[in-house]
Amino acid sequence: MFYILNDVERRKLNEKIQQLATVTAQIRNTSPQCLGSPNQNLQIIVALLEKIGVNPLDPVDIERFTNSLRLKYLNFQELNCDTLVLIVNSRRDRQVFTVAGRDAKLSRDVLQTAFHRNIGHFRQGHYVLGLEGMVEYIVSSYTSTHIVQVPSPEVLGPTNSGIENTTFVAHGVRQKPEQKISPEKFDYTGIAEDDKVWVDLMIRAGGRCGYDPTKMTENIRAIVEEAICGYDPTKMTENIRAIVEEAMSISLKLISDTRYNKIEEISQDVNSGAGAREKAWADAKTSFIDSLYTQYKDKLPRKVSQCPKPEPSTDPTPAPSFGAFGFGK
Repeated sequence: MFYILNDVERRKLNEKIQQLATVTAQIRNTSPQCLGSPNQNLQIIVALLEKIGVNPLDPVDIERFTNSLRLKYLNFQELNCDTLVLIVNSRRDRQVFTVAGRDAKLSRDVLQTAFHRNIGHFRQGHYVLGLEGMVEYIVSSYTSTHIVQVPSPEVLGPTNSGIENTTFVAHGVRQKPEQKISPEKFDYTGIAEDDKVWVDLMIRAGGRCGYDPTKMTENIRAIVEEAICGYDPTKMTENIRAIVEEAMSISLKLISDTRYNKIEEISQDVNSGAGAREKAWADAKTSFIDSLYTQYKDKLPRKVSQCPKPEPSTDPTPAPSFGAFGFGK
């Protein structure tokens, strides 16, 4: 019999959720409905199914199933303060649906981004990695939304769950405090609307790494992949909210950008072969990044702080598309 997660993976995912729960427990929910429930914090439940329904020919309504499951659970919970996040993964239906309670204050965009950042794991059948990534992003977003006072590292203390004891890292890029150029202070007058997100990335990349045109694409890629990496809530400092919001702002803009989506399509195309992501960024460099830099370079500010570096991709050739998915409101 096939299991979506084996015993070790289920235990690992549960430990990850419990580990992150100790972090959100330190943060008071700011929703007015939760003022009388100071101990009510973010709840995350993951439901794993082989298939919804028994007849393979019946249409699947994963949204209806998820909301029904959520309501049954809430019958035994505090109704005034609804912070439940329910993630349903149906393997044979190839669908994931996420619904968040009103008082979690997690928007549809947040839930959608949590899935998009990890869709590659689901496509390749790495369900535990996809679910862990979604949970990490949801916790970071919840923290950013509700944070009022961040406990010091001494108060929060180290967390040892028996699993990874490192920060949440993607492509070897770590999140760290740094001096930044504020893109809001840059005058975007005269910048084409479709170019603004890439000019923004050039400013961030140049502000950290300098404006060497031969390295601009590499530095932009590092900024992008740092924004997609997630955060280690056990190491949050007083400026974590700015870091989280900046990265979320970048990633949400990129999701709707056609040129970035083209990079992702090439990276995940089974016909791209080995090193697909490197090829995708190389194509982006020649097709539009170099020309954009030439067009706007005289307008860019000149200041350098810290420069993240992308790690060469070691991802295997991706599998075919994961299929449909949905999100709760």
